[in-house]
Amino acid sequence: MARSHKVDITGLLAGGRQLMLIDDEVPIEEFEGIAFPSPATVHLELRYVDRLLHIVGTVDTQARGACDSCLEEVDIPVHADVDERIDPNAGRDDDPFGEGNVLVGGRVDVADLAQQLVLSEMPMGLRCSRACPGIEY
Repeated sequence: MARSHKVDITGLLAGGRQLMLIDDEVPIEEFEGIAFPSPATVHLELRYVDRLLHIVGTVDTQARGACDSCLEEVDIPVHADVDERIDPNAGRDDDPFGEGNVLVGGRVDVADLAQQLVLSEMPMGLRCSRACPGIEY
């Protein structure tokens, strides 16, 4: 059975908690030929402040793909700092492309948040090194 990465935040939104900590490992789906062989490590702090869900923390993983110059396989670390403020009343159902699209009812989809953050930190192309000579004939 697959593990769910949706975290119930209704207690936080109701004022029952001051702070919610999330430490999780979530899979990142392959994207345009770039694989993520191990799960992303996610560390988040959630607070409900001024009617907004404030999420801070980090997401770290490894990306694997072909170097755009020499086509050799390359692994690069990917790090994303998280500092998001989301209106909990505007979720995925209201605007699937909006900033609150990681909210599903009273839950935060941690895997979806991590996926979006990792992809936003990816370089335009993978390089094995700055000095890569490219394909040699």
